[in-house]
This record gives sequence, structure tokens and C-alpha cells, in this order.
Amino acid sequence: MANVKNALNKTVFRRFLFYSITIVLLCLLIITVILVYPVTDYIERTKKDTLIQSATDVSSYVSEISKGNLHPSNEYVHPYLDALSESMGADILLSDKDGRIVFVSSADTTHKEGSYLPKVVISGLKESTFFAYGNIGGFYDKAYYVAAAPVFDGSQNIVGYCVVAQQTVWSDDAVPSIFFVFTLVVLLSALLIFSLTSVYAFNTTRPLKQMTAATKRFAAGDFESRVYVKNKDEIGELASAFNEMADSLASMEGIRRNFVANVSHELKTPMTTISGYIDGILDGTIPKTEQEYYLTIVSEETKRLSRLVTSMISLSKIDSGEIKVNKTSFDILDVIFSVLQSFESKLSEKELTVEGLDIEENIMIFGDRDLLHQTIYNLVENAVKFTEQKGVIRFEFEKKDGFSIVSIENSGKGILPEDILYVFDKFYKADKSRSSDKRSMGLGLYICRTVVALHGGRITADSKPGEYCRFTFTLPEQKRRKLLMADSKTEE
Repeated sequence: MANVKNALNKTVFRRFLFYSITIVLLCLLIITVILVYPVTDYIERTKKDTLIQSATDVSSYVSEISKGNLHPSNEYVHPYLDALSESMGADILLSDKDGRIVFVSSADTTHKEGSYLPKVVISGLKESTFFAYGNIGGFYDKAYYVAAAPVFDGSQNIVGYCVVAQQTVWSDDAVPSIFFVFTLVVLLSALLIFSLTSVYAFNTTRPLKQMTAATKRFAAGDFESRVYVKNKDEIGELASAFNEMADSLASMEGIRRNFVANVSHELKTPMTTISGYIDGILDGTIPKTEQEYYLTIVSEETKRLSRLVTSMISLSKIDSGEIKVNKTSFDILDVIFSVLQSFESKLSEKELTVEGLDIEENIMIFGDRDLLHQTIYNLVENAVKFTEQKGVIRFEFEKKDGFSIVSIENSGKGILPEDILYVFDKFYKADKSRSSDKRSMGLGLYICRTVVALHGGRITADSKPGEYCRFTFTLPEQKRRKLLMADSKTEE
């Protein structure tokens, strides 16, 4: 499997490299076409304008100094032309009006005085200045830029011609050089871009690879992996969300393990007790005079198992969405008195006082009687469990803005501020150190919150450590529910 994965990674990398190089080469070609030829054209035009201007200036100077005398011994013209030829790096020729060359600058070793200019130059000069590129019909052995201008006498008659020629290294050598320079620049730029892109891609995909590896470890049961968040971009936000998910999964896994351990313990302990006492009664180990006492313990343990199974069934129905709410109007006091009867022995044992139930009128609630019975049972059980000896459990009822409000408060240690935000979470136990909570599975309040939410209400917890703890749930009344449904249809 690892070999296949490595092969796939290499294949992906090769394809990425191939496509990258192809794109770079195409970009190189396009940039070369776009940039090189306009540049060379610009330089060609500049060279042409410069040489024609030079030929015109030289012709004007010769016309002014020579006064029509182009003889080779002209002591004013020829030294000047030699110096100018050397400074320009160009060959300068003077011919008479028939094209016979009467002066050759010292830099020109190809031509001699007495030879003739090509006819194409002379014919071109009859109209205006002349410019050409090449060897001019074999006149030059190499490619030259050639510019020519007529020389006039004082009466504006053509007495000769001036030719300025400069060997070109541009079109033959410089264009490939420029092409090479552009190619080198583009390749270096492409290499730099490729390197930066690779680094960026690596930094971008590294969190994704880490998330992939962490996901595989999660699948194997290891929830300790986290992704290092370096940037605050989209990938960074994804990595942060992944870490939050990992924290949630780790928390849920810890809760699940604790839950499994607690359920196993809760099932094993009462079953062991029940089995031991029943066997003791059957085999005569427990005398008849003590059997009633131990049968009472067996009965309590059986009820404890029943409550555990009921909570698990309720939890299963909640998670699967199977719970259906059948709402009716009923007196909540009847439910509360029924629940209190179930805790009569514990209330007497702890000498607890129940307040707030001396009400003559009915407290009508609109909801599912069975589900709310379970909610009241869980809240009362919680209150009885954590109320101190000779403490107080207080009920309060209120009707406000179309809602029925029921509060159950108990005196005692209460709940710490850091725990009160989580008491309604599944499997959460606010105080694992209290002996009175060792049998709690952390499901009661979660079920209460879910049942109240199914009724369209909400439940809250309020506590002052060392004094009291209060749970309050709010349910919409029937008229309020109809009004909300009517408003919803109106909005639709």
C-alpha cells in the first residue's frame, strides 16, 4: 500500500513538473515574440535615422567646405572625414556625381579610390537620401547599414555623393543575443516563480497533509494529533476548525470511555448485589429473619437498574429522533406530587422540607405529560440528591407573556461557575468527587434539556455555591403556540 501511495505521489509530481515546464516554455515563447521583435524593430529604426542624419550632416559639411571640389587632396575635407569615421566607428566614402569613389576613410579596408558605387545607391539618391541593409549587391562582404546623401555645390547642383556605412552586428548577432538575454531572464524568472510557488504550495498543502495524517490517526483511535496553524488565511481557518473538531472528538471520546466504564460498573454492581443476595436467600445462607432486609436492598438495586435502562432507552430515542411529543393540557401539580411520592422515603430520611406547593388553584401546562413527568422526576432526583440534611426544596410557578415558567430550587452546595455551562451536556457530571453523585450517569439533565426543547421551550440553571441551585424551564402555553404558528404562516 505504501509503495502504491509513493508511486501515485511521484506520478502526480511528474505531471505537475511537466505541466509547469510546458507552461513556462509557452510563456517564454510568447514573451520573446512580444518583446524581442518590437525591440529589434525599434533599434533598426533608430539606427536608420541616426545613419541618415550622419550622412546628411557629412554631406552638408563637405558641400560647405569643398565648394564642389572633392579631389582627394582636399586638405580640409579628408582629415575631417577620417576623424569623423574613427569617432563614429563607421566607413565614410565620397564619390563624384558619376559614382567614382574619390575618398575612402582609413577604417574602410574593402574599397579603393577609383572604384564605383553600386548603381542602386546612385539611383536611390536621385530622389532623396538612401538607406539599405545588407551587402548592397556584393559591394560589401558583410551585412552593413548603408546611408547615403548627395553633395551639392554652391548652386545646389549635385557634385557627388557621401556614403556612411556601419557594419551591423545587430540583426546577425545581436538579435540572437537579445533573444538569449530575454530567454535567460524569463528562465530565471520562471525558476524563481516556480521556487516561490513550490514553497507556497508546500506551506499551503502542509496543513492539509497534516489533517489527512491526523484523520487517519483519529480513525485508529488516536485523538491527540493537532495541526499547526501558521497563517490566518482560508487554510489557517480550516486548520483551526480542524483542531476545534479534534478537541471536540477528544472530549467526546473521553466522555464515551467514561460512559462505557460507568455503565459497565453501574450494571455490574447492582447485578452482583442482586445475584449474591438472591443466592444467599435460596441456599439458606441468609436467615429468614434477615431476608426481608436483603430483599429490600434487592428491590432498590432493581429499581436502580430500571432507571439506568430507562435513561439509556430515552437517550437512544433522543439520538435517533424517535421521540414524539403528544401535547395536552394538564395540571403540573399532579405530576409533581406523583414524583414526590417516589422520593418519599429519601425525603424523610434526609428530613427535607418541600415548599411552594400549598397552592389552591391548578397550574395548567400544555405539553406531553409523560415526557414532562420524566423531566420533573430528573430535576427532583437531582434536587434530593444534592440537598444537605434538613435542607429545603422549593417550587415556584409563574405565567408570563404566554409562557409557563416552573422553577425547582434546592439548598446545598450548588454548582460551581465553571461547571454550570456544561451541566446540560450529555454524560457531564458536575462534581465527580461527591459521593452522592457516584451513581449519576450524566444523562438526566441532558434529557431534561432535550424534552423541553422538543416543547419549544428552554431550561436554564442558576446557582450560588454554598447556598442554592435552581433549575427553571419555560414552556409556551397553548394560545401562545397557536399565535406563533399563525405568525409563521403569515411570514411564509
